[in-house]
Amino acid sequence: MTARLVLVGAAPMAEGYLTAARQLGMEIGLVEAPERARALRSRFDDVIIDTEQVDPGAAGRDDGWMKPTAALTERLRPDGVLASSEIHVLAASLVQEQYRLPGPGLDAAAISRDKSQQRFRFAGAGLDQPAHLKVRHLSEAGDWASAHFPVVVKPLNRAGSDGVERIDGADRWADAVTRRESEGTLLVEEYVEGQEYSWEGLVQDGRVVFGSLTFKETTGAPYFVELAHLTGHERTDPVLGRAADALGQAVARAVRMGSGVMFVEFRTRGDRLVIMEVAVRAPGDHCMDAISLGYGFDVFAEILKLSTGADPDLAHGRSLERFTGSGFVVADRDGTLESAREPEWSGWPGVARHGVDAGPGDPVGPPRSSADRIAWALVDCAEAPQRRALLDRIRAVRPSLSPVVPLDLLDPLDRR
Repeated sequence: MTARLVLVGAAPMAEGYLTAARQLGMEIGLVEAPERARALRSRFDDVIIDTEQVDPGAAGRDDGWMKPTAALTERLRPDGVLASSEIHVLAASLVQEQYRLPGPGLDAAAISRDKSQQRFRFAGAGLDQPAHLKVRHLSEAGDWASAHFPVVVKPLNRAGSDGVERIDGADRWADAVTRRESEGTLLVEEYVEGQEYSWEGLVQDGRVVFGSLTFKETTGAPYFVELAHLTGHERTDPVLGRAADALGQAVARAVRMGSGVMFVEFRTRGDRLVIMEVAVRAPGDHCMDAISLGYGFDVFAEILKLSTGADPDLAHGRSLERFTGSGFVVADRDGTLESAREPEWSGWPGVARHGVDAGPGDPVGPPRSSADRIAWALVDCAEAPQRRALLDRIRAVRPSLSPVVPLDLLDPLDRR
């Protein structure tokens, strides 16, 4: 009998679900914005059997996805519902709960969408995490921040480093209060020195059945935008890999994770693993593709199975076969993009796939969030040193920019 699943959202990094569904002979109902839904249906007309459209004006809100997800689930009565990214988690979990379908669970989904609730739950489970304070207005944390500098300010429910900022002292704190006082509730945390990692796992009925460790490289302070991911890092550091697996299981237990995919971001402090956050959906930045290449099995397909109540096929276990990851091209100064120079680097040995996220004429600058990155490459190498060298080369690419011309220097006719 053909399995049927409602997929909530399908941005480019989630297209692996549609490709895997085709291989599995699965039928997909898609919840997406109108233009994106039409584009995907033209390419996956043998897979997508129905769509429900999201109002583009509401697509940036959790509640914008709830009504269309409920409508399509009622119409199709699928075997499963799957959230593709963070903004879709609550919409999917509500119908999973209503129809008793497999999924992370409403408790885990709600915690995934609220970093302050994560802190509460981790504390109750005795897990290491940064000292922190939740405030309705940033100025309320002034005394606490002064005693803990450097601190990190972050919103409760955004992703991709959006709104995450390190503040080192009183002057920068005063500037942040001026900029962010009206932003609403924020989390202020101690800054944890140490290497940043993520652990990606598949969970079935609360039990971790597969886990992988990723070494992260970021821009550093103040915004920590991710620039490279080295997947399968447990092969390089097996002791840390085992500790990360144990942490993943402990976090799954703490948030009452049911079935599906999750990831945990953490930093090391000595021999301790300090949790930054958890999400009960697939990671971004092409990590899923990199893990699939590295281990030799389709992680997207295994998530589809978990989401429809089938047993995953994880016979590969930890048989890491390749050294894979992803790297990003960013601007090192403000300007107008002329070219990401992709013809120069996209054909380098080891670049498995690539893409460009900004076009000629777009204003660009040093990244403050993941949305500011210009291009990406998925890398696949036979040896670890080859991967390291290739990612370093990709990070060193500088896109071609034309300078930003201040308006007061433009000819009046050019200002229109």
